[in-house]
Amino acid sequence: MKRKAIAAALVILSLMSLTACGGRTKELYEVPDLSQYKTEYVGDAPNVVNIVSQQDYPEGYSYDSIEIQSETEPYGLTVFLKAAPAASEIEDELQTNADMAFDLIGNLGTLEYREANSKEFIAAYER
Repeated sequence: MKRKAIAAALVILSLMSLTACGGRTKELYEVPDLSQYKTEYVGDAPNVVNIVSQQDYPEGYSYDSIEIQSETEPYGLTVFLKAAPAASEIEDELQTNADMAFDLIGNLGTLEYREANSKEFIAAYER
């Protein structure tokens, strides 16, 4: 539990430092308060959907659907995103989304992002 609190604090501090930098001309995106959907289980589909669907994604990307892997450990989640044709590589930008999902879904071990239509790999993260 203490590790989760430290990770959440680090995400918040990182975002604060990014927005406080005077040389930065564009903010990435706001972090919504999704703590009301916090769950210990990746199989808690309603809360998991709320967590990933209500996150702000980088420009050109939006939530489409999820696939939960809860048969064997490590439990995982694949988030399918719709991508605009000119969407850029966003692995670094999705790190914030991944950190938030790991903080709010207790037993989530792996998280993968894929393009919704083509199922093309975008990025993957582990706890």
